Amino acid sequence: MRCTGTLAIATALTLLAGGCGGAARGGESGPIKIGLSTPLSGSAASLGENERKGVELAIDQVNDGGGVFGGRKLALAAEDNACNPTDGASSLTKLITKQRVAAVIGALCSGVTLSAMPLAKRHRVPFIVSTSTSPDITTASGKGGNEFTFRINPSDATLADALATYLASAGKLRKLAILAEDSTYGRTGAKAFSAALDKKGLKATGVDFVAQGTADFSTQISKYRNNGTEGVALYVSGADHLGFLRQAAAAGLRLPVTGRVEFEGQNLEILKKEQFAGSSSVYPYSSLIDTPENAKFGRLYQSRHRTAPTYESFEGYNAVMVLVDAIRRAKSAKPVDIQKALLTSDMPSLTGGTVKFDDHNQAHDKAFILQLKEGKLTIESDVTT
Repeated sequence: MRCTGTLAIATALTLLAGGCGGAARGGESGPIKIGLSTPLSGSAASLGENERKGVELAIDQVNDGGGVFGGRKLALAAEDNACNPTDGASSLTKLITKQRVAAVIGALCSGVTLSAMPLAKRHRVPFIVSTSTSPDITTASGKGGNEFTFRINPSDATLADALATYLASAGKLRKLAILAEDSTYGRTGAKAFSAALDKKGLKATGVDFVAQGTADFSTQISKYRNNGTEGVALYVSGADHLGFLRQAAAAGLRLPVTGRVEFEGQNLEILKKEQFAGSSSVYPYSSLIDTPENAKFGRLYQSRHRTAPTYESFEGYNAVMVLVDAIRRAKSAKPVDIQKALLTSDMPSLTGGTVKFDDHNQAHDKAFILQLKEGKLTIESDVTT
Protein backbone atom coordinates (compact mmCIF):
# COMPACT_ATOMS: atom_id res chain seq x y z
CA MET A 1 0.00 0.00 0.00
CA ARG A 2 1.36 3.44 -0.93
CA CYS A 3 0.91 6.55 1.24
CA THR A 4 -0.72 9.08 -1.08
CA GLY A 5 -3.43 11.71 -0.87
CA THR A 6 -4.37 14.03 1.95
CA LEU A 7 -3.31 13.66 5.57
CA ALA A 8 -6.83 12.57 6.50
CA ILE A 9 -6.78 9.77 3.92
CA ALA A 10 -3.32 8.64 4.99
CA THR A 11 -4.37 8.58 8.63
CA ALA A 12 -7.49 6.58 7.83
CA LEU A 13 -5.51 4.06 5.78
CA THR A 14 -3.01 3.69 8.61
CA LEU A 15 -5.74 3.01 11.17
CA LEU A 16 -7.57 0.55 8.94
CA ALA A 17 -4.69 -1.47 7.58
CA GLY A 18 -1.67 -0.77 9.75
CA GLY A 19 0.17 0.43 6.63
CA CYS A 20 2.78 3.19 6.56
CA GLY A 21 3.25 2.52 10.26
CA GLY A 22 6.62 4.26 10.36
CA ALA A 23 5.06 7.64 9.63
CA ALA A 24 2.48 7.25 12.38
CA ARG A 25 4.93 5.93 14.95
CA GLY A 26 7.82 8.14 14.03
CA GLY A 27 6.20 11.55 13.86
CA GLU A 28 8.28 14.55 14.82
CA SER A 29 6.38 15.50 17.97
CA GLY A 30 4.73 13.90 20.97
CA PRO A 31 5.95 11.01 23.12
CA ILE A 32 7.72 8.02 21.61
CA LYS A 33 5.81 4.94 22.70
CA ILE A 34 7.74 1.82 23.75
CA GLY A 35 5.87 -1.48 24.00
CA LEU A 36 6.37 -4.16 26.65
CA SER A 37 5.02 -7.71 26.31
CA THR A 38 5.56 -9.61 29.56
CA PRO A 39 3.65 -11.99 31.86
CA LEU A 40 1.56 -9.95 34.28
CA SER A 41 -0.61 -12.93 35.23
CA GLY A 42 0.06 -16.64 35.75
CA SER A 43 3.00 -18.44 37.36
CA ALA A 44 5.60 -16.04 35.91
CA ALA A 45 3.73 -12.85 36.85
CA SER A 46 6.22 -11.85 39.54
CA LEU A 47 9.03 -11.95 36.98
CA GLY A 48 7.02 -9.86 34.54
CA GLU A 49 6.23 -7.30 37.23
CA ASN A 50 9.94 -7.02 38.00
CA GLU A 51 10.71 -6.49 34.33
CA ARG A 52 8.07 -3.76 34.10
CA LYS A 53 9.58 -2.03 37.14
CA GLY A 54 12.95 -1.90 35.40
CA VAL A 55 11.41 -0.58 32.19
CA GLU A 56 9.49 2.10 34.06
CA LEU A 57 12.58 3.19 36.00
CA ALA A 58 14.57 3.60 32.80
CA ILE A 59 11.78 5.55 31.08
CA ASP A 60 11.41 7.90 34.04
CA GLN A 61 15.17 8.41 34.21
CA VAL A 62 15.34 9.29 30.50
CA ASN A 63 12.34 11.61 30.70
CA ASP A 64 13.65 13.36 33.82
CA GLY A 65 16.91 13.93 31.97
CA GLY A 66 15.22 15.84 29.16
CA GLY A 67 13.95 13.05 26.93
CA VAL A 68 15.43 11.24 23.96
CA PHE A 69 16.07 13.98 21.39
CA GLY A 70 14.53 17.35 20.68
CA GLY A 71 12.85 17.23 24.09
CA ARG A 72 10.73 14.22 23.11
CA LYS A 73 9.82 11.92 25.98
CA LEU A 74 9.16 8.20 26.20
CA ALA A 75 5.81 6.57 27.05
CA LEU A 76 5.14 2.94 27.97
CA ALA A 77 2.44 0.63 26.60
CA ALA A 78 2.38 -2.74 28.40
CA GLU A 79 0.46 -5.89 27.52
CA ASP A 80 0.12 -9.13 29.51
CA ASN A 81 1.28 -12.22 27.62
CA ALA A 82 0.64 -14.65 30.54
CA CYS A 83 3.74 -16.62 29.48
CA ASN A 84 1.53 -18.19 26.81
CA PRO A 85 2.50 -18.23 23.09
CA THR A 86 -1.03 -17.49 21.86
CA ASP A 87 -1.48 -14.59 24.28
CA GLY A 88 2.04 -13.47 23.42
CA ALA A 89 1.31 -13.16 19.72
CA SER A 90 -1.90 -11.29 20.55
CA SER A 91 -0.05 -8.91 22.88
CA LEU A 92 2.50 -8.02 20.21
CA THR A 93 -0.23 -7.48 17.63
CA LYS A 94 -2.03 -5.07 19.98
CA LEU A 95 1.15 -3.15 20.76
CA ILE A 96 2.09 -2.77 17.10
CA THR A 97 -1.27 -2.20 15.40
CA LYS A 98 -3.31 -0.51 18.14
CA GLN A 99 -0.77 1.15 20.45
CA ARG A 100 1.45 2.09 17.46
CA VAL A 101 4.68 1.55 19.38
CA ALA A 102 8.07 2.38 17.89
CA ALA A 103 9.65 -0.79 19.31
CA VAL A 104 8.74 -3.70 21.58
CA ILE A 105 10.57 -5.17 24.59
CA GLY A 106 9.77 -8.75 25.59
CA ALA A 107 8.60 -11.35 25.97
CA LEU A 108 10.35 -12.98 28.99
CA CYS A 109 9.18 -16.55 28.21
CA SER A 110 11.02 -18.16 25.28
CA GLY A 111 7.94 -19.80 23.78
CA VAL A 112 6.17 -16.45 23.72
CA THR A 113 9.16 -14.73 22.16
CA LEU A 114 9.43 -17.33 19.38
CA SER A 115 5.71 -16.96 18.58
CA ALA A 116 5.97 -13.16 18.52
CA MET A 117 9.14 -12.80 16.44
CA PRO A 118 7.43 -13.27 13.03
CA LEU A 119 5.02 -10.43 13.87
CA ALA A 120 7.87 -8.01 14.53
CA LYS A 121 9.38 -8.93 11.17
CA ARG A 122 6.05 -8.69 9.33
CA HIS A 123 5.30 -5.23 10.72
CA ARG A 124 8.97 -4.11 10.56
CA VAL A 125 9.09 -3.06 14.21
CA PRO A 126 12.22 -3.72 16.33
CA PHE A 127 11.77 -6.42 18.97
CA ILE A 128 14.28 -6.31 21.85
CA VAL A 129 14.48 -9.71 23.55
CA SER A 130 15.44 -8.94 27.12
CA THR A 131 15.27 -12.20 29.10
CA SER A 132 14.26 -15.17 26.89
CA THR A 133 17.09 -17.68 26.61
CA SER A 134 16.20 -20.27 23.93
CA PRO A 135 19.10 -20.74 21.44
CA ASP A 136 16.48 -20.89 18.68
CA ILE A 137 15.96 -17.14 19.06
CA THR A 138 19.55 -16.43 18.07
CA THR A 139 19.45 -18.96 15.21
CA ALA A 140 16.41 -17.26 13.66
CA SER A 141 17.55 -13.65 14.12
CA GLY A 142 19.75 -11.39 11.99
CA LYS A 143 21.23 -13.41 9.16
CA GLY A 144 18.95 -16.22 10.32
CA GLY A 145 16.12 -14.35 8.61
CA ASN A 146 14.51 -12.08 11.22
CA GLU A 147 16.34 -8.77 10.95
CA PHE A 148 13.96 -7.00 13.39
CA THR A 149 14.67 -9.21 16.44
CA PHE A 150 17.63 -8.34 18.70
CA ARG A 151 18.57 -10.21 21.87
CA ILE A 152 20.51 -8.47 24.64
CA ASN A 153 20.73 -11.42 27.08
CA PRO A 154 22.72 -14.66 26.64
CA SER A 155 21.26 -17.92 25.35
CA ASP A 156 20.85 -21.12 27.36
CA ALA A 157 23.69 -22.69 25.42
CA THR A 158 26.33 -20.14 26.46
CA LEU A 159 25.03 -19.98 30.03
CA ALA A 160 25.08 -23.78 30.35
CA ASP A 161 28.64 -24.01 29.02
CA ALA A 162 29.81 -21.41 31.53
CA LEU A 163 28.17 -23.20 34.46
CA ALA A 164 29.38 -26.67 33.46
CA THR A 165 32.92 -25.34 33.14
CA TYR A 166 32.70 -23.93 36.66
CA LEU A 167 31.19 -27.10 38.15
CA ALA A 168 33.85 -29.26 36.53
CA SER A 169 36.65 -27.07 37.87
CA ALA A 170 35.13 -26.99 41.37
CA GLY A 171 35.01 -30.80 41.34
CA LYS A 172 32.29 -31.19 43.99
CA LEU A 173 29.26 -32.18 41.89
CA ARG A 174 29.68 -34.98 39.34
CA LYS A 175 26.12 -36.35 39.07
CA LEU A 176 23.20 -33.94 38.68
CA ALA A 177 19.47 -34.38 38.30
CA ILE A 178 17.68 -31.79 36.13
CA LEU A 179 14.25 -30.44 37.03
CA ALA A 180 12.71 -28.41 34.21
CA GLU A 181 9.34 -26.88 33.46
CA ASP A 182 7.54 -28.26 30.42
CA SER A 183 7.99 -25.13 28.34
CA THR A 184 10.38 -23.89 25.67
CA TYR A 185 12.57 -22.41 28.42
CA GLY A 186 12.62 -25.64 30.40
CA ARG A 187 13.18 -27.95 27.45
CA THR A 188 15.93 -25.91 25.80
CA GLY A 189 17.59 -25.18 29.14
CA ALA A 190 17.64 -28.86 30.12
CA LYS A 191 18.95 -29.89 26.70
CA ALA A 192 21.72 -27.28 26.74
CA PHE A 193 22.79 -28.14 30.28
CA SER A 194 22.80 -31.90 29.61
CA ALA A 195 25.05 -31.34 26.59
CA ALA A 196 27.33 -29.00 28.54
CA LEU A 197 27.70 -31.54 31.38
CA ASP A 198 28.58 -34.27 28.92
CA LYS A 199 31.31 -32.15 27.34
CA LYS A 200 32.89 -31.66 30.75
CA GLY A 201 32.72 -35.31 31.79
CA LEU A 202 29.87 -34.75 34.25
CA LYS A 203 26.64 -36.76 34.32
CA ALA A 204 22.96 -35.91 34.18
CA THR A 205 21.22 -38.64 36.19
CA GLY A 206 17.91 -37.81 34.52
CA VAL A 207 15.55 -35.01 33.49
CA ASP A 208 12.14 -34.48 35.07
CA PHE A 209 9.74 -32.18 33.22
CA VAL A 210 6.86 -30.69 35.21
CA ALA A 211 3.90 -28.65 34.01
CA GLN A 212 3.92 -24.94 34.75
CA GLY A 213 1.81 -24.32 37.82
CA THR A 214 2.77 -27.66 39.43
CA ALA A 215 1.63 -27.76 43.05
CA ASP A 216 3.30 -30.96 44.25
CA PHE A 217 7.00 -31.82 43.81
CA SER A 218 7.03 -34.69 46.31
CA THR A 219 7.68 -37.36 43.65
CA GLN A 220 10.76 -35.55 42.38
CA ILE A 221 12.06 -34.76 45.87
CA SER A 222 11.77 -38.42 46.88
CA LYS A 223 13.63 -39.50 43.76
CA TYR A 224 16.49 -37.06 44.34
CA ARG A 225 16.82 -38.24 47.94
CA ASN A 226 17.31 -41.85 46.87
CA ASN A 227 18.93 -42.05 43.40
CA GLY A 228 22.48 -40.98 44.26
CA THR A 229 22.29 -37.55 42.67
CA GLU A 230 24.69 -34.99 44.15
CA GLY A 231 22.72 -31.87 43.20
CA VAL A 232 19.63 -30.63 41.36
CA ALA A 233 19.82 -28.30 38.36
CA LEU A 234 16.72 -26.10 38.18
CA TYR A 235 15.16 -24.85 34.96
CA VAL A 236 11.83 -23.79 36.47
CA SER A 237 10.81 -20.19 37.01
CA GLY A 238 8.63 -17.88 39.03
CA ALA A 239 6.11 -19.46 41.39
CA ASP A 240 7.21 -23.00 40.43
CA HIS A 241 10.83 -22.24 41.33
CA LEU A 242 9.78 -20.95 44.75
CA GLY A 243 7.34 -23.82 45.24
CA PHE A 244 10.00 -26.47 44.67
CA LEU A 245 12.43 -24.80 47.08
CA ARG A 246 9.77 -24.48 49.79
CA GLN A 247 8.79 -28.13 49.50
CA ALA A 248 12.41 -29.33 49.33
CA ALA A 249 13.22 -27.33 52.47
CA ALA A 250 10.17 -28.68 54.32
CA ALA A 251 11.02 -32.25 53.28
CA GLY A 252 14.58 -31.89 54.55
CA LEU A 253 16.21 -32.53 51.17
CA ARG A 254 19.92 -31.96 51.73
CA LEU A 255 21.30 -31.25 48.27
CA PRO A 256 22.76 -28.16 46.62
CA VAL A 257 20.83 -26.74 43.70
CA THR A 258 22.34 -25.27 40.56
CA GLY A 259 21.33 -24.46 36.97
CA ARG A 260 19.36 -21.23 36.58
CA VAL A 261 18.76 -20.70 40.29
CA GLU A 262 17.03 -17.43 41.18
CA PHE A 263 19.08 -16.09 44.11
CA GLU A 264 16.58 -13.34 44.82
CA GLY A 265 13.90 -12.48 47.37
CA GLN A 266 12.18 -15.43 49.08
CA ASN A 267 14.24 -17.91 47.05
CA LEU A 268 17.46 -16.57 48.53
CA GLU A 269 16.15 -16.73 52.10
CA ILE A 270 15.27 -20.41 51.66
CA LEU A 271 18.57 -21.24 49.95
CA LYS A 272 20.54 -19.78 52.87
CA LYS A 273 19.49 -22.81 54.89
CA GLU A 274 22.41 -25.15 55.63
CA GLN A 275 20.72 -28.03 53.78
CA PHE A 276 21.31 -26.21 50.47
CA ALA A 277 24.98 -25.36 51.17
CA GLY A 278 27.12 -25.07 48.05
CA SER A 279 24.27 -24.04 45.74
CA SER A 280 25.31 -22.16 42.62
CA SER A 281 23.85 -20.52 39.54
CA VAL A 282 24.73 -18.82 36.29
CA TYR A 283 22.96 -15.53 35.62
CA PRO A 284 23.40 -12.48 33.38
CA TYR A 285 22.92 -10.16 36.36
CA SER A 286 23.36 -9.81 40.11
CA SER A 287 22.82 -6.80 42.33
CA LEU A 288 26.30 -7.60 43.72
CA ILE A 289 28.06 -6.56 40.50
CA ASP A 290 30.68 -4.02 41.52
CA THR A 291 30.56 -1.23 38.93
CA PRO A 292 29.68 2.45 39.46
CA GLU A 293 26.87 2.12 36.93
CA ASN A 294 25.29 -0.85 38.72
CA ALA A 295 25.65 0.89 42.08
CA LYS A 296 23.72 3.88 40.72
CA PHE A 297 21.05 1.64 39.21
CA GLY A 298 20.76 -0.28 42.48
CA ARG A 299 20.31 2.92 44.51
CA LEU A 300 17.61 4.22 42.18
CA TYR A 301 15.76 0.92 42.19
CA GLN A 302 16.09 0.47 45.96
CA SER A 303 14.82 3.99 46.57
CA ARG A 304 11.72 3.36 44.51
CA HIS A 305 10.88 -0.25 45.41
CA ARG A 306 12.59 -0.82 48.78
CA THR A 307 14.28 -3.95 47.45
CA ALA A 308 17.30 -4.84 45.35
CA PRO A 309 16.84 -5.10 41.57
CA THR A 310 16.37 -8.53 40.03
CA TYR A 311 17.67 -9.99 36.78
CA GLU A 312 14.37 -9.18 35.06
CA SER A 313 14.46 -5.61 36.39
CA PHE A 314 17.97 -5.14 35.06
CA GLU A 315 17.17 -6.53 31.62
CA GLY A 316 14.03 -4.38 31.33
CA TYR A 317 16.06 -1.31 32.29
CA ASN A 318 18.88 -2.33 29.95
CA ALA A 319 16.51 -2.88 27.02
CA VAL A 320 15.15 0.66 27.31
CA MET A 321 18.66 2.10 27.42
CA VAL A 322 19.67 0.11 24.31
CA LEU A 323 16.64 1.49 22.48
CA VAL A 324 17.31 5.04 23.68
CA ASP A 325 20.90 4.81 22.45
CA ALA A 326 19.65 3.68 19.02
CA ILE A 327 16.93 6.35 18.81
CA ARG A 328 19.37 9.11 19.72
CA ARG A 329 21.90 7.99 17.13
CA ALA A 330 19.18 7.63 14.49
CA LYS A 331 17.64 10.99 15.49
CA SER A 332 14.39 9.31 14.56
CA ALA A 333 11.55 7.34 16.19
CA LYS A 334 10.65 5.48 13.00
CA PRO A 335 10.91 1.73 13.55
CA VAL A 336 13.00 1.10 10.44
CA ASP A 337 15.46 3.82 11.46
CA ILE A 338 15.73 2.38 14.98
CA GLN A 339 16.37 -1.07 13.52
CA LYS A 340 19.23 0.22 11.38
CA ALA A 341 20.76 2.03 14.36
CA LEU A 342 20.55 -1.10 16.52
CA LEU A 343 22.77 -2.92 14.04
CA THR A 344 25.66 -0.61 14.98
CA SER A 345 25.06 -0.53 18.76
CA ASP A 346 28.21 -0.47 20.87
CA MET A 347 26.97 0.54 24.29
CA PRO A 348 28.64 -0.04 27.67
CA SER A 349 26.52 -2.16 30.01
CA LEU A 350 26.21 -1.52 33.71
CA THR A 351 27.58 -5.06 34.22
CA GLY A 352 30.97 -3.94 32.91
CA GLY A 353 30.36 -5.60 29.55
CA THR A 354 29.18 -4.24 26.20
CA VAL A 355 25.96 -4.46 24.21
CA LYS A 356 27.06 -4.99 20.62
CA PHE A 357 25.17 -7.24 18.22
CA ASP A 358 26.73 -9.95 16.04
CA ASP A 359 25.41 -11.04 12.65
CA HIS A 360 22.60 -12.96 14.36
CA ASN A 361 21.58 -9.80 16.26
CA GLN A 362 22.83 -11.43 19.48
CA ALA A 363 24.63 -9.29 22.05
CA HIS A 364 27.43 -10.72 24.19
CA ASP A 365 27.20 -9.04 27.57
CA LYS A 366 28.69 -10.67 30.66
CA ALA A 367 27.22 -13.49 32.75
CA PHE A 368 28.12 -14.37 36.33
CA ILE A 369 28.70 -17.53 38.33
CA LEU A 370 26.99 -17.10 41.71
CA GLN A 371 27.47 -19.29 44.77
CA LEU A 372 26.26 -19.43 48.35
CA LYS A 373 29.08 -19.74 50.88
CA GLU A 374 28.14 -20.05 54.53
CA GLY A 375 24.81 -18.39 53.83
CA LYS A 376 26.33 -15.50 51.91
CA LEU A 377 25.88 -14.98 48.15
CA THR A 378 29.10 -14.30 46.25
CA ILE A 379 30.13 -13.75 42.62
CA GLU A 380 32.68 -16.47 41.86
CA SER A 381 33.57 -15.30 38.36
CA ASP A 382 32.26 -13.59 35.26
CA VAL A 383 32.31 -14.74 31.66
CA THR A 384 31.78 -12.98 28.34
CA THR A 385 28.99 -14.72 26.54
